[in-house]
Amino acid sequence: MTRLVDATVLAEPGVVHRNAALSIDPDGHVGGLAPYDGVPRDGDLDLGGRVVIPGMTNGHTHSAMTLLRGHSDDVPLHTWLTHVRAFELRMTADDIAAGLRLALVEMLRSGTTGFVDMFQWDDALLDIVAGSGMRANVAPAVFAYDAVAFPNADDRPGRVVLDDTPRLAAAYAGHPLITVGYGLHAPYTCPPELIRDVARRTRDDGLGVHIHLSETRREVDDALAAHGVSPIRLVADLGLLDAQVHVAHAVHPVDGDIGLLARPNVTVSHNPVSNLKLGAGIAPAPHYRDAGVRLALGTDSVASNNTLDLFEELKMGAILHRGVAEDPSVLSGAEVLGWATRGGALAARAGGTGRIRVGEPADLVVLDVSGATGTPLPDVTSFVAYAATGALVTDVFVAGRRLVADRRVTVLDEDAVRADVRERVSRIRGELG
Repeated sequence: MTRLVDATVLAEPGVVHRNAALSIDPDGHVGGLAPYDGVPRDGDLDLGGRVVIPGMTNGHTHSAMTLLRGHSDDVPLHTWLTHVRAFELRMTADDIAAGLRLALVEMLRSGTTGFVDMFQWDDALLDIVAGSGMRANVAPAVFAYDAVAFPNADDRPGRVVLDDTPRLAAAYAGHPLITVGYGLHAPYTCPPELIRDVARRTRDDGLGVHIHLSETRREVDDALAAHGVSPIRLVADLGLLDAQVHVAHAVHPVDGDIGLLARPNVTVSHNPVSNLKLGAGIAPAPHYRDAGVRLALGTDSVASNNTLDLFEELKMGAILHRGVAEDPSVLSGAEVLGWATRGGALAARAGGTGRIRVGEPADLVVLDVSGATGTPLPDVTSFVAYAATGALVTDVFVAGRRLVADRRVTVLDEDAVRADVRERVSRIRGELG
């Protein structure tokens, strides 16, 4: 049994154990959490007062798009979409695998232990995730029945990807870390008959769905013009919200939309940095919370955010809404930390719990608090929400497995991953001229 000793353990927002010993059972669960008696044992990891928090889950991203970091910054959203799509069309299967590996490294190094993702997914890519030890809920993206999403990586049209998704899900049905569901890009790319079809399929096979909804005001206006209803109401009318659905963005709900998202089978990822950077707007997260919507916290892709550091989302996710409301009580750091931990784990449905409790999986992140930003440290929850960054992460455990040790990723060769990505991005940018 491994023990983390002389630790300050933030078991969940507001619940702190100081000078604690946290033990990890051989099966990867938390075996004990008690005051440290000061007596060392063989195999102890002495943390010297460092802070241990629950692993965080990135509620919405497109991992392989790390290759597009900084590719098209400071341009209007629909110009950005055109530039991003031109890059994606040149990505090979090996390019996507390289981007995924870089994302895994970046997420692990910044304290993320699980993620919810929509992009190109197949057996080989899932094997990479499984080897990394991270938790993941993935959805192969479908744009339309006949659309080929990533032609240089996979020449299958959307209808074939859709038909293959249950097989891919079945291949990992017993996996303790990985869940597979349907990926519907958005109502502005997926026609109503496709959305209705996926709703029917979920009734038969029980798989979940990941979809972008109401990210921009233009998207909502176009849906109102074409269908007479908002994107959120449209998918509800087509039966999709009867399934286990994870919604990305939901920045611009109209009357009645918030109630539709408050169903117990629906989760919503709030992605404040991406929405701000792209000028998409500010999602009414406090109103969602008040209505009982189950919220997670996400970065979106590196192409629209530039980092996968969830600590940035934590601080921004709290203070942004205080500024809008001109009221510091509208949202607390503890609440947003709960979205990044417990809320993300519930959205991912990949075996994590987003909290530290005896008998539950040992998904743990260790933070160095010896520097200036950790001094003084009167309120650990406040420190994590407002002062911590991914650069403070020293160790990461998922299901008891140590994936980051003393700031070194143990499951991937970071130097090789970065060199590979640099070469691939150079080639693609050359092709783009």
